[in-house]
Amino acid sequence: MNQDFFTPKGYSLSVWRIFVNTALFNPIETADPMEVELRHQVEEHKYFINQLVPHEITMEEAFTSWSVTVHGPLSSAIDEEGLDREFPEVSEDELFLRVSRHWHNMKKNGTVAVSPREAVLDYGSQFAKTDETKTDYLLKKQFV
Repeated sequence: MNQDFFTPKGYSLSVWRIFVNTALFNPIETADPMEVELRHQVEEHKYFINQLVPHEITMEEAFTSWSVTVHGPLSSAIDEEGLDREFPEVSEDELFLRVSRHWHNMKKNGTVAVSPREAVLDYGSQFAKTDETKTDYLLKKQFV
């Protein structure tokens, strides 16, 4: 995990930077595409939440909600299923984004009630490096 002394446990440095910039109402001044995409996820989350509640939530509230309902559960599922060990050359943030995009596409293509764990297992069953590992993820997926 890319973490330093000032980054709380459970957050990568990129995700923590999104929070700090959001909380301080500063635009992200970086060329890092991962941070831009993570911020975009929070902004989309804010948009969807605002469609459901009678008042507009702040970016800070949106980040908190996204952390609890998206980032936390998906990151935990990635860790619990060992997907990070299957892709050691990929950063934590990049793997999160890949699986997050995959989860979003699964929902968009009709599997609305897909859980974070199902998304992780489906991603592993399609993109793991060996056929044996793909089969392991596929078998786990059958019992979710």
